[in-house]
Amino acid sequence: YQRARSSIQRLGADEDTLTTIYQDIQLHQLSVDKEVTEENRYGQGSDRLAWFWRVNNGHDLKEDVWMDEFYRVNWLKAKARWQRWEEELRLVQHEMGWTVSWFKYRMGEWDQRYQQATKPGHQAYAHQQVLLWGRFALDAENSFKDKLIVVT
Repeated sequence: YQRARSSIQRLGADEDTLTTIYQDIQLHQLSVDKEVTEENRYGQGSDRLAWFWRVNNGHDLKEDVWMDEFYRVNWLKAKARWQRWEEELRLVQHEMGWTVSWFKYRMGEWDQRYQQATKPGHQAYAHQQVLLWGRFALDAENSFKDKLIVVT
């Protein structure tokens, strides 16, 4: 491709043609699509197709069945990625709510132990645990404010 592009340039192709249709292919554009080998890899949401996958075959007006199928598959992969992220967001929001509920549950457990304790040392320890789990719950609620889904 690079030799053919150089030949076109030497033959006097205008700069607009070289920058819009026959662009330089960069080394990073020739890498293997990681979605095939690493389906859930970090950072795939910002992937973009290299320019040569988006070129209109020299501005042909004919339908290109192969390219239509390529775009359709790429769109479906992007849609599936979007749906996975939506699902992950819902799960994380629920997990935030579950975390707050767990902290409150543990606080309630220690409060019961505090109420049932007969020795001053046991009461002091149980009271410290009530305060600790209460702080955890309050900190989590403040951190997750407007993000969590409350589970009752």
